[in-house]
Amino acid sequence: MSDDKMFEFMTKMYSEMQESFKDIKNNDKIHTERFDKLETRLGSLENEVKKIGVKIDGKLIPTSDALLDGYKSNSEHITIIDDKIVRLQIDVNSISMKVSNKFL
Repeated sequence: MSDDKMFEFMTKMYSEMQESFKDIKNNDKIHTERFDKLETRLGSLENEVKKIGVKIDGKLIPTSDALLDGYKSNSEHITIIDDKIVRLQIDVNSISMKVSNKFL
C-alpha cells in the first residue's frame, strides 16, 4: 500500500472516529438531560409521598384512635347493659316463681 493511500485511509478513519465521538457526546448530553428530568420528577414524587405520610400521621391516625376509643366505650356500655338485663331477667323469673307459688 502506498503512503498516499495509507494517509487517506487514516484520515478517513480519523474523521469517522471524530464523528462517532461527537455522536457519543450528543447521546451523553441527551441521557444526562433525561436523567436530570427523572431526578427532578423523582424528587417531587418523594415530596408528595412525604406529604401523604404527614397527612396519614396527622389526620388519619388520631381519627382512628378516636374511633377505637369510641368503640371501647360502646363495648363497655353494652357489657354494663347486658349485666343489667341478666339481673332483670333473674328478678322477673324470681317474681314469676313467687306469683305461681301463691296460686298453687
